[in-house]
Amino acid sequence: MNDQSGSASAAPSSSVGSSSAAASGSADAAITGPTQDPNWADQVTELIVDSVDKVRERTTGPILEIAKGTVQGVVGLMILTPIIVLAIAGMVRLLNWAIPGDVWIAYALMGLLLVLLGLFLWSKRFPRDS
Repeated sequence: MNDQSGSASAAPSSSVGSSSAAASGSADAAITGPTQDPNWADQVTELIVDSVDKVRERTTGPILEIAKGTVQGVVGLMILTPIIVLAIAGMVRLLNWAIPGDVWIAYALMGLLLVLLGLFLWSKRFPRDS
């Protein structure tokens, strides 16, 4: 009796299992659709992501680069301005200490140095014509 119930229970479960396998097989066929490629969803997703990345790269990429350059320039100016001012003040005090006389001599020498530097940079503003 135990043998019969075991065989009876085995037969229906195998038929149920085969019918569920057939049902899931038809569901897989319905999901894959006409492409017959099981990875078509991944391919479509990658295509959409690549397209969005290309649009973002062409639109917001240059704007982000300009913003980054602007921020770096402002930070650089904020750091360099006090350094330059303190360096010039320090050079005036050094010249005033090194050269005897009034402070106007140090100012005149610093002015001459800065004018020469400006003339040199002014001469380099355009490339030379060959």
